[in-house]
This record gives sequence, structure tokens and C-alpha cells, in this order.
Amino acid sequence: MNRNLILFFASILIMSILVGCTDKELKVPLEDVGMVGIMAFDYIDENSFKLTVSIPQFSPEAKERAQIFSVTTDLISKGIVEIETLSDKKVVLNQLRVVLINEEFARKGNIQKAIHHLYRNADVGNKVLLAIVKENGEEMLKAEYPDKPNVNIYLNDLLQPSINTAFNPNTNIHDYMYTETNPVFDTIVPLLEKKEGKIEMDGIALFKEKHMLKELPEEEALIIQALLGRKKLAPLYLELNQAEQKEELMMDLINSKVSIKGNKNMESPKVSISLHIEGTLVEYRGGREKELVNIKGITKLEHDINKQIEKDIKEFLEKLSELKVDPIGLSENFRMYYKGKWNNKLKEEVISNLQVDVQVDTSIISTGTLK
Repeated sequence: MNRNLILFFASILIMSILVGCTDKELKVPLEDVGMVGIMAFDYIDENSFKLTVSIPQFSPEAKERAQIFSVTTDLISKGIVEIETLSDKKVVLNQLRVVLINEEFARKGNIQKAIHHLYRNADVGNKVLLAIVKENGEEMLKAEYPDKPNVNIYLNDLLQPSINTAFNPNTNIHDYMYTETNPVFDTIVPLLEKKEGKIEMDGIALFKEKHMLKELPEEEALIIQALLGRKKLAPLYLELNQAEQKEELMMDLINSKVSIKGNKNMESPKVSISLHIEGTLVEYRGGREKELVNIKGITKLEHDINKQIEKDIKEFLEKLSELKVDPIGLSENFRMYYKGKWNNKLKEEVISNLQVDVQVDTSIISTGTLK
């Protein structure tokens, strides 16, 4: 056999043996591995932050359902190493499910570096869910929730998209990276707040480039979801202002369909929005209960709902125009016809000058409790 061929096979054999030995040396017993389920970032100053992790405990002998460790650091990797010294375990991020960012951290613009670092980490999945915490992420993880199995399962279930969740504008790492690097979108992230011993979804955080700009309430977040084309919407609460008497209603099981068309004119941009929604009127309070037992009365209510939703959408889009932000991607209707490289400045020009025509068509397919 050729001498060079013999040396080639010998080198492959030696490399295989070395790799095998290395793998054996790197293997860590499962009981010595700490699998991080939640990671939280809390702002301290421009050069440092508090990194907190929650590691679920699966052993029936464990006194706590999750171990919580916090360190002050300036680098994520450095913080993980410091946490390993506290936990006496090899800390891994393969099972990371939720990342919490406190509001001050997000407003200072530091969230970008943190998410980019996790996105580049091959051990971290793109479906890790993100949320902004109004106060302190460490305190949220360390709080007691007696009726919940552990904080890892609690937060993961709360942020997961579900038909049983009344309001859930969930955002994962992939969503964040897509909107943060896309010049026709501004990022939105769900906002969490701890209230009376439980964690609640409390609207969304609206970003402008890398900074959290503003907190938006739930009803405005629902408008974003509808105009983004989400087919299934959360229950819709409305106050009708057309009538002299105050009217309130709740619609559930809502299906929606939206069509948005731009006029392609960068100098005088205009979009026409057509939104169709249908659902069940589960509750009504007002002065027209007797009218809602026939088609004529339902049709009149649908007309008034249309006018109210049209008004709400126009007012919300005017707010976005003033802020020069576009979480819906309306500027995409102009970017696709623009000859040249699109950027954030062009997006802001379109949104700040945008004229909007809104048409809403509501279908009440059944009625529930009328009061």
C-alpha cells in the first residue's frame, strides 16, 4: 500500500481516538448540570447589570422548585461563569425558554446587545420568548406564587401563544431580530407586571430602533395585532360613544381579515385599510337590549361598532404618526415600489406624513348575555 495512504488513514484513526477521549472528558453527569429556564436582566448603570437565572429542580428531594442565582456583571458570559461558582453546577442554556428585561434596561438601549449575544449562541433557540418587566426581573423570579408549580413553567405558559390566553402579543428572539433589523418595522415586546401575588400581561412595550420608546395599553396592542393580519383576536371590549347613553359590549371568538393598500406616492403617502371582523356578542350593557332580538337591531349595532373601531384605529395611527414609529409595517406598502435602498429615515418620513382611510365591517354571528 502506498506509504502516503497509510499515513493518511493512521492520522484519521489518531484523530478519532483523540476526539473520542475529548468527548468523554467533556461529558458532565446530568445531576451536575444546571439547565437555565429563565434569564433576567436588570439595569444598574451604563457599564453593568444584574443577571439572574432560574434553574428548575427536578429532584423530588429538592426543597425548592427552582434555584435562583443573581450576580452583578458587565458581560453575559462572565456572569454565567460567576453563577456556576455559586451553583456548583455546569450552567447551560439549552433549555432557556424565557428572557426578562427590566424596563429601565430596555429604555437605556442595552437590550440590543443582550439579545444579539443570545441570538449568536448556538445553544439558545430562536423561539425563546421575550418580555419587558415593569420593575425588577430578579424580584419577579424570586417572588412566591403558591398556586403555580414553579416560576419557570408559570412564565413560559403565560407567554406562549394560546387560544385560551385572552391577550398575548408574544415575541421571541427571532421576532425581535427580524423587526429590529428590518427598516419597515419597529419592535413590540409584551409587558409584564407583578400584581397581588401574580404576574399579568399589561400591554406592550413599543421600541424605536434599539430603545424602548413607549408603553401601549392592551386595546392599542389589539389594533396592531388586527392590522398585522392575525386571524384570531382576543376578546374585544368597546365603549360606544355615538349614543347619548353609555354603551359597553364585549365580543369574543373573533375572526379577522385585513387588507392594506398604499397609493405608492412617497410625496403624499396614503393607505386604505379594510378590516373585517366577526364574533359573538357575549355581553352588552346599554339602552338597546330590546332592539337586539331582531336583525334590524343587530345591523344597527354592527354599524355603530364599525364607526367606533374606525375612530379608534385612526386615532391610534395618528399617535404612531406623531411618534414616527411603525410596528405594523405600513411603510412596506411604499418600500416595495421605492427605487433605492430603504432605511429608517424613509420609514419615518412615510409614517409622519401618512394619510389613512379606514373601513371596518363587523358581523355579529350570535349573541350571549344582554343586560
